[in-house]
Amino acid sequence: MNIITGASKNHFCPLKSFIYHLNDTLKDLNVKKRVFVYDLGLTKYQHDEIKKLMKFGYFDELRVFNFSAYPSFWNINIARGEYAWKPGIVAEVAKEYPGIVAWLDSGTLPEKAFFENLPSLLVEYDGLLSPNSPGLMRTWTHPGVYAYYGDDETKYYDFPSCNAASVVFDSKKVQHIIDDWYSCALVKDCIAPVGSSRTNHRQDQAILTYLAAREGRYCFLELEELWLHTHQDRNCQQIITHYEKLHKVKKISHKVKKKSHNAKKKSHKVKIKTH
Repeated sequence: MNIITGASKNHFCPLKSFIYHLNDTLKDLNVKKRVFVYDLGLTKYQHDEIKKLMKFGYFDELRVFNFSAYPSFWNINIARGEYAWKPGIVAEVAKEYPGIVAWLDSGTLPEKAFFENLPSLLVEYDGLLSPNSPGLMRTWTHPGVYAYYGDDETKYYDFPSCNAASVVFDSKKVQHIIDDWYSCALVKDCIAPVGSSRTNHRQDQAILTYLAAREGRYCFLELEELWLHTHQDRNCQQIITHYEKLHKVKKISHKVKKKSHNAKKKSHKVKIKTH
């Protein structure tokens, strides 16, 4: 089982609380698992602190996402990168470690029962599991998506939206959906058509919903039915404080080396790859 999350600097607090929560949740869970954390633009201080948690055994691997290897519109500082990086990350991990691949936003807190029931739920739902998200496809999938795929949008109007804040794939069954999700993410006209915005479209989530719906997969399950609690970002500091007090976690110190006044300044040339 592969569990993935990621965050940029403005989501550092939720990321840290997620890592603490997940560590408790996965404790004593009798299943082979790998936990990946993607650095989507943390500061050096934040990155170092998360890296220390990895070294202390809170998760398995910290990866800095290589935005330069992908289209320029993936830049997370511009329109949140149209959330195209999420399908890219899922595709990357699924390729390396085929099987169960779960993406959970750092603001999503799963209960232990979520992981305990995943294998059987993935059998029941044929390899793709995601709770619904408020709003129907007619509201949150821009017409440009259907135009891109040459499909009739009216067929999908009344279907529920999936929730890309928490989505699980069994790549041995639905690798084709991961591939199509990723392929769309590489093309701005697909994942973020002209005229779309956060007021009428949900980028990665809209495409995931469409790809599922076109083959008769619908996200009807409620969050509570999957033991998931999304958008817990606002509670992150409370979760961190409680965890560190309960487990007597020592504050992570960062030693800063002071440079000599005589130290020469070095210039660094950075090559920027454009697309």
